[in-house]
Amino acid sequence: MKVSIVVPPFDYGRMLYGMMRRRAFHNAVPLGAICVAACLREAGHEVQVVDAPALDIDASGIVEYLRRFGPEAIGISSTTILWPAASEIATRLKQTFDVPIFVGGPHPSLFPEHVMENPHVDIACMGEGEETAVELIGRLAAGQGVDGVAGTMWRDGDTLRRNTDRIPQRELDDMPLPAYDLLEVQRYSAPPMRVVQTPAVYMEMFRGCAYAKCTYCTSALGLKNRYRRHSPAVAAEKVAAVNQRFGAKEVAFVDDDFVVGKDWIYDFCSELRKRGNPITWSCYVRASQVDEGIFNAMAAAGCHQVLCGMEVLDNDMLRDLNKDLTVASAGAAVRAAHKAGIDVIGLFMVGVPGTTPQSVKTTVKNALAQELDVAVFSLYRPPPGSPAWEELGWTPDDYIDCFKLQKQAVFVPPGWQDKEFVEAAFSDAYRSFYLNPGFILHTAKRMAADPVKAKNVIKAALTLADQFRPEFFNPAARILARRVAPGRMHPAGD
Repeated sequence: MKVSIVVPPFDYGRMLYGMMRRRAFHNAVPLGAICVAACLREAGHEVQVVDAPALDIDASGIVEYLRRFGPEAIGISSTTILWPAASEIATRLKQTFDVPIFVGGPHPSLFPEHVMENPHVDIACMGEGEETAVELIGRLAAGQGVDGVAGTMWRDGDTLRRNTDRIPQRELDDMPLPAYDLLEVQRYSAPPMRVVQTPAVYMEMFRGCAYAKCTYCTSALGLKNRYRRHSPAVAAEKVAAVNQRFGAKEVAFVDDDFVVGKDWIYDFCSELRKRGNPITWSCYVRASQVDEGIFNAMAAAGCHQVLCGMEVLDNDMLRDLNKDLTVASAGAAVRAAHKAGIDVIGLFMVGVPGTTPQSVKTTVKNALAQELDVAVFSLYRPPPGSPAWEELGWTPDDYIDCFKLQKQAVFVPPGWQDKEFVEAAFSDAYRSFYLNPGFILHTAKRMAADPVKAKNVIKAALTLADQFRPEFFNPAARILARRVAPGRMHPAGD
């Protein structure tokens, strides 16, 4: 059967960050789409992947790509951010080709009924999509119904039917390499501060999260699934294949926590060294799981950077968030990484329930003291199933709306004044960190020692300035310190 898998058109820089420069954001490899495509192809089907953001095409361009291919079924990959665009393209493609339309990805996994509200969508796929897609397309190719295909919701006349959830059975080592060959790999990268070489592609070596306890994360709530991973040798072999077969020079691993157990990471690094360190790479780590020995092994195998979710560098707040972290352990991890020659990106949130405006200031102070190389601050978005979600009484449409502009607050925790105040604290966190004289000196030294870092820092600075224009260089103190009107709650820590 001929199957087209479509990633809807979307300008991430403009739609999420309000950037003026067209296509200012990097193109991220659509891992879900090419993993499904590889398994369908392995099962004997002919597959096309059309990644509209990377190809810079609109709905008409997608139609032309599909018309030349002639699909007998069409899959659409959709995150929550992409769902409005995915819904529009589903309607257009159904009206144009009149073939079965199925939608997979995080949004149908969380809200299958919402996806099926579009009458042009025939099937919603929930959870990991590879085994579901193979069974589904096999049924369609044989002219059979969808009833009984685990992990799907389908339309039976005017009635929605939901099959049982699918528990993945296939080991990751046995899965084919994602179908990078169905993409134009040279079009892909990662954010400028994450790469030292291009083309740079995303890869995953794990499914699920071994920790899955953080109160703010969908891995611990609506998207929790069975944790499993590749063996070290197979993981290294697939990394080498991406380099040898598709020309990728760098890999940004997207796994929630790349270091779970010392044996695995040591063996993986050893396997990469046996293959001549074919790529440079970066990954996410938990500070409690790493030490100097692990970082030395990673650096020797080509790792140049790690990302660490620190959220709020305040011990009381970290405990409330169920983070396996303290301010001291975060600092120890940063120092160990730097000693091994690895850069550290700290990931933080502003406006998390239980935090205060003062804890944001404390976070910035501690982040600067640790000499983080990059700090990324995000505004809190309550995940489905969280107490904040229940408090807000959100619908799926509300969840979509909350992503539309990343610098707009959607939730006001107790002790904060209003959304404007949360947004001011968010902007001030960026300003206080990046305009700090000590950080500027630290960054200037790194730029002087490494031309690649200098180039990436300039790109990142332009992106940040674009995102926060024109307020980035204007003091936020007038907002943060403004007098509170009588009868309103005074911000904690103000």
